[in-house]
Amino acid sequence: METALLSVTSFATIIALGIAASRLDLISKGADKLISTIVFKLTLPATIIHAFGSTEVPPSMLVIIVVGFACAAIPYAVALLATSHMSQQDRPLFLFGAGGMNIGCFALPFIQAIFPASSVVTACLIDAGNSIVVTGGSFALTKALLGGEDDPHRLRTMLKRLFSSIPFDCYILLVALALAGIRIPGVVIEFVEPIANANPFLSLFMLGLMTSTHVNARKLNRLFEVLALRVSTSLVLSFAVWFFLPVDSLTRCVIATVIWAPMSALAPLYTLWCGGDHGLSGLAGTVSIAIGITAMLVTITCSGVL
Repeated sequence: METALLSVTSFATIIALGIAASRLDLISKGADKLISTIVFKLTLPATIIHAFGSTEVPPSMLVIIVVGFACAAIPYAVALLATSHMSQQDRPLFLFGAGGMNIGCFALPFIQAIFPASSVVTACLIDAGNSIVVTGGSFALTKALLGGEDDPHRLRTMLKRLFSSIPFDCYILLVALALAGIRIPGVVIEFVEPIANANPFLSLFMLGLMTSTHVNARKLNRLFEVLALRVSTSLVLSFAVWFFLPVDSLTRCVIATVIWAPMSALAPLYTLWCGGDHGLSGLAGTVSIAIGITAMLVTITCSGVL
């Protein structure tokens, strides 16, 4: 537990450094966009390859990927319906903030420090399904729905955006290789490891840079609404997994814990690309960290599995 809390404290410090760097003008304007490009096109794909390639994935467990996909897609669908009356500027905050989990940076330290080693595989498979939504699916669909484009080939455009996402392509390829029983060569894993190691710092520093602490009453209300929607859907999904998922109690506990992971670090970036308030999205992501850490600890404690 001490190791998990130390990791989370380190991650929170990196976010705080990003906020301070932005507020004190310690780095040049536009640095957040440069870092986001590096994360999205280099360090995140390397992290996916390293994590998936370093984990032995039994074919029988690949169904957990579907569970991970559902845990990210259902909140998105709920947000899509709940925000139908909102403006196009407000909706991205909810669509990218209601669902999608930052499993790699925040959930995995808990899983690795508290659960048996085999539970890491479960968390990685949940992240594979989650990332289909987080690393491309939600952005492609949101851009198609809210982009204001008069495109007769909207589906084709959406699919092009989806498969233009390098992280999404990585997950699709790696799942296909796992289904075929093909392992990534060790030399590839060693090659991408230094790049993958840079991802947690850059992702969280980017989140800090994109976090706005200037909020008026209207923005504060929107912040409360998106977090309330996120907590509500996470609570329902967590209970559904615990009481209805036909797997062993340890696997159910791991999934129920991972569901409470904070917002994806990509949420502010996607919000920016869709014309939303990325500063407020960054603030929501920061607040969701405190909520997520508390909820994960409560879930583990109340499960009685360990």
